[in-house]
Amino acid sequence: MYFLVRKLTGRGNAEALETEYQGDKLTLGGDAAAMVPLPGFSGGITITATGSGSARVSARQAIISVDGAATNKASVNVGDQFALPGYALEVIPPPPGFDFALQLVAEGKPASAFAGDIGLDGHTWNIRRASWILALLVLVVGLVIPALGLFSDEVADTLRSTPLPDDGLWSSGPLVAAHQASGVALECQACHQEPFVMVQDGACLDCHRGINEHADLAVHEAHHFAEVRCASCHREHNEPALISRQDKGLCVDCHATPGDWEVAGQPAMGAINAFTGAGHPEFRLALLEPQGPGGAHGWDFRRVLPTDETAREQSNLKFNHEIHLDASKVQHEGTGAALDCASCHTPKDDGEHFEPITMDAHCRSCHGLNFDMFEPELELPHGDLRAAIVAMEAHFIREFTDPELRRQRAADKPRRLPGKRDSASSCEGSGLDCGRAEALKEAEYQFANTGCITCHEVLETGLADINDRWFVQPVKLTGDWFPHARFNHNSHLSQAVDSADEVCETCHEASVSSTATDILMPAMDNCLGCHAEGKGAAALDCVSCHAFHQDSGTLSRLARDSAILQGDTP
Repeated sequence: MYFLVRKLTGRGNAEALETEYQGDKLTLGGDAAAMVPLPGFSGGITITATGSGSARVSARQAIISVDGAATNKASVNVGDQFALPGYALEVIPPPPGFDFALQLVAEGKPASAFAGDIGLDGHTWNIRRASWILALLVLVVGLVIPALGLFSDEVADTLRSTPLPDDGLWSSGPLVAAHQASGVALECQACHQEPFVMVQDGACLDCHRGINEHADLAVHEAHHFAEVRCASCHREHNEPALISRQDKGLCVDCHATPGDWEVAGQPAMGAINAFTGAGHPEFRLALLEPQGPGGAHGWDFRRVLPTDETAREQSNLKFNHEIHLDASKVQHEGTGAALDCASCHTPKDDGEHFEPITMDAHCRSCHGLNFDMFEPELELPHGDLRAAIVAMEAHFIREFTDPELRRQRAADKPRRLPGKRDSASSCEGSGLDCGRAEALKEAEYQFANTGCITCHEVLETGLADINDRWFVQPVKLTGDWFPHARFNHNSHLSQAVDSADEVCETCHEASVSSTATDILMPAMDNCLGCHAEGKGAAALDCVSCHAFHQDSGTLSRLARDSAILQGDTP
């Protein structure tokens, strides 16, 4: 069986020492045979785990107090507290993989029995004098000589190269590489600003000014995080370990009980114990939902976390992946080659996100915006409805007010294409009226027939004015479906056997998607095949996918200062 004993150091719950024990039983006591030594305690305690965090406790040559009642045998469950002379113990929930967990606090110094003569009389050498000499010797050897190196780097180097004691006596280990890089090497005083005082958050935040908290403290109460110092998770002088915690407990210690962190109005978060089918909730998408006219670009979008499995993408785009990836239907205009995923989706340097898809970079080569069969080189501006209407009116008014161009247009009139508007070259009105009439017909073709409406959602307002008759809903593609997670496409694309497209299709079934409303993001099962804890070929820690410091979190300097003002931190 596996037992966990957490000993509080007196510096708050964030400063604790945890030790793992293995055996049929857990023993505590003052003798050398006890697994957990209790200095000053003369008896012995035996704990036998019974499952679900419970256990049987028996005392040998001692009395324990359970709920104020004295006994030498008792059954305890998670949350129960019992006491020994000089110690307080509490049964805490065992982490995954443990059968029983115990939290131990020393309440005071238990009485100890001393034997023998410790008096100073009758000794040939005065013990007090010897003690002072020995103390001074230790002070000189352990402090004064090594401290000489603080005043001169040359002296420090000399001491390190001789048998004399140097600053290695009190140094806990080298700095992490980032803190000892050329040009930014830190002096001890940069972090240890007060003697015999733990490194405070302000010393860290003097340099790391852009660091955010794990959460937005406008949503989550500050006291949940105020007791945790930066150094609680970032342990300097801890070679060869990293300065940042990587273990699962960094996340699971809190998220195994999600009820403590739920926010009103948001979907409840499931318990997280491990990256397995049962230990991790299903992935939740962050969709962009249109909120109606407004904002800098005429439309507002906000992120929502859908709980309905039938959720749909609402980008306002009409697009068919199935057709575009069919080599018999769509090819590169220049090369004739079939389109593939990389034709439109180009990874950014971060390996996670993709460059934005734009009309000019990805669509215009096949989907031109020409609007006059007589001058096919002319194209409408994209993305600005008012500018497109002005361009059509200006073009046709120019043509119908030029008599020579008007006669040439009538003579060169081609046969009308199916579904295409008739030319208004035979208009008998003024050039201004005929140009506007022709522009109106072209606008009807673009916005209500087979032009812009082919790819865009277009609303008809019912107004007569050509400038206000149509509204093209703006397109907003989701750039990050999981903003609180990290994913490296580059490392996954390296697993390609025949082509990168085959790897893409294992997660994103684009070749069978016929509408832009399809959400082509994979479920958690796709990841568990390789990354499930204890089973996957490449098992992951929580921080492999989730950064602790979130972009959406409160700036740490503001959060910590606020907590100090409220008296939540020392």
